[in-house]
Amino acid sequence: MKSVTRAAAFALAVACATSIPIARADAVHTEHVDAELVAERAALVPGAQNWIALRLQIEPGWHTYWRNPGDSGIPTTLRWDLPEGFTAGDIVWPYPERHPLADVMNYGYAGDVLHLVPITVPADARDRVELKAEAKWLVCSDVCIPGKADVKLSLPIAADAPEDPRWHDAFAATRAKVPQTVDWPARFTVDKRDVSLEVTAAQLQPAKDVAFFPYAKDLVNHSADQRRARDGNTLRLSQNLSSFFLSAPGAIDGALVIDGRAYEISAKPGSVAAVAQSEVKAAPEPAPQASSPGLLLALLLAFAGGVILNLMPCVFPVLSLKALAVLEAHDGRERAQAISYTLGVVLSFVIVAGVMLALRAGGQSLGWGFQLQSPVFVAVLVYLFFAMGLALAGMTEFGVRFMGLGQSLTQSKGLGGSFFTGVLAAVVASPCTAPFMGAALGYAVTQPAMVALLIFAMLGFGLASPFLLMGFVPKLAGWLPKPGAWMEGFRELMAFPLFLTVAWLLWVLTRQAGADGAGVVAIGLVVVSFALWTRRFTSTMARVARWVATVAAFALLAHPALRSPHTMEVARTAEASSEPY
Repeated sequence: MKSVTRAAAFALAVACATSIPIARADAVHTEHVDAELVAERAALVPGAQNWIALRLQIEPGWHTYWRNPGDSGIPTTLRWDLPEGFTAGDIVWPYPERHPLADVMNYGYAGDVLHLVPITVPADARDRVELKAEAKWLVCSDVCIPGKADVKLSLPIAADAPEDPRWHDAFAATRAKVPQTVDWPARFTVDKRDVSLEVTAAQLQPAKDVAFFPYAKDLVNHSADQRRARDGNTLRLSQNLSSFFLSAPGAIDGALVIDGRAYEISAKPGSVAAVAQSEVKAAPEPAPQASSPGLLLALLLAFAGGVILNLMPCVFPVLSLKALAVLEAHDGRERAQAISYTLGVVLSFVIVAGVMLALRAGGQSLGWGFQLQSPVFVAVLVYLFFAMGLALAGMTEFGVRFMGLGQSLTQSKGLGGSFFTGVLAAVVASPCTAPFMGAALGYAVTQPAMVALLIFAMLGFGLASPFLLMGFVPKLAGWLPKPGAWMEGFRELMAFPLFLTVAWLLWVLTRQAGADGAGVVAIGLVVVSFALWTRRFTSTMARVARWVATVAAFALLAHPALRSPHTMEVARTAEASSEPY
């Protein structure tokens, strides 16, 4: 407390001595990250470029991402709301740290980090102004959480603005890590296996530690070792190509870090001999990296993670549908229904994983659960789970029309009901993370497509295995209570886990599209309720009203508030200016 008091008194003394009011910032506290805007100087200088920074204080054990996040993640972004005549430049990125997880290598920041941004102030600016921005980031540990904050900073305008002593060291330390642009001779070659880079500079001759961070997202396998060999002041560096590499670029740009100093280089196509493994001994030792689990271990981890997914809050409510089916099943087809449910889960996992891998091969930067990155898709799930919850609670009954399609499919007593319950379980399971999954999925996204699909199939098999086991071991089903009048109450009770899922999805939607997007979907829920309420009437007017309400509910999904996705868990984009999920 005393140190805080002394710091505040010192800042006040500086402000009084310079006759400039203290800059006012509002720190925003979010899950695992505190965000605020800070200024290099105590005031903004008119007609000049001024430096502002987004300061992120990241909880220990968590990290955010660099402009090229590596194998997964998204970079931090800023969308400015500035007074008229003010302009903001792009984020100036210090070089990142490596954050390995199994076979996944990410580039980002931990601890206390500044994202520097130049702000140009018009010459006629006067008095005091407020700078505002919307900051978005992804913060990750073994799971990832999208973050968002509306940050602002009030600053006076003054022709002579001294440095703010509170941030002098932080700005200086950050600038020391910003790559310095150089015109060193650099060239590269791409062969079937590697990208090889050659750079010549006097700074390389005494270097003890060298690392290269490319700006391109899908150029190299980031988790692979950088094989380095040096001859005097010339460095050759080779690294395996990314599984998603498409074609050789016209230039390779990136940050070359030499003993803690970063230089921005641009390599042109040329002839460079790949670094053989026998040459690596003469190069600096690479940073230690996490070990790969291997295919067999990855399959076992995927299966275990799938089993545990059944206990995750995002999946458990869907299992209430399957639980009801099991309790009511007395048709002698328990095994067939168990197999049908398993096929629904496994095929859904494989299809979603296949689409993800195809899109990544086409240049998109998507991760597992990418379908939940779309606010519109999440909104559709909100509608579906809400309607199904109302049906379980006995508030409405569904036929086979579109609004009732999900309920009809998942609660039909045949094999189709079991299959589509599996599909639904897979859809809501995809953004969840369970123990053992991280290593398995990290291994999968770095492997050839067939190996990756096998691992995702095993994850689905693990999710379906409890019900599959119950179908093939009748004694397990015998432990369940016998059907009776109590089933009606139990059915209604099972509506509430679905309503909890609706609440969770609305929370996700709020993180994606903000309060406006969640508000639009909340209105949609009212319209959906009205459409379902009209089902009790059979008049022509009621049918018309139901049709109009159904169309209106889905027309709301085209609202502009749902058009700016804010990317989640393992999705990412390499464009620093893009809008995350």
